[in-house]
Amino acid sequence: MEAVEVVVDQEKIDCSETAYVDSQYEYLLKNKDKGITLEELRRRRGVKP
Repeated sequence: MEAVEVVVDQEKIDCSETAYVDSQYEYLLKNKDKGITLEELRRRRGVKP
């Protein structure tokens, strides 16, 4: 009898996108007392929505 290998297609995660989102979250947490919103952060970073 032959051995059968089952390969499961796993979803790949884009680490650069994950790191970017994490950096946004950390920045907003650190500056929440200043009232900075995500939209304000995007304007400061020059990112189009």
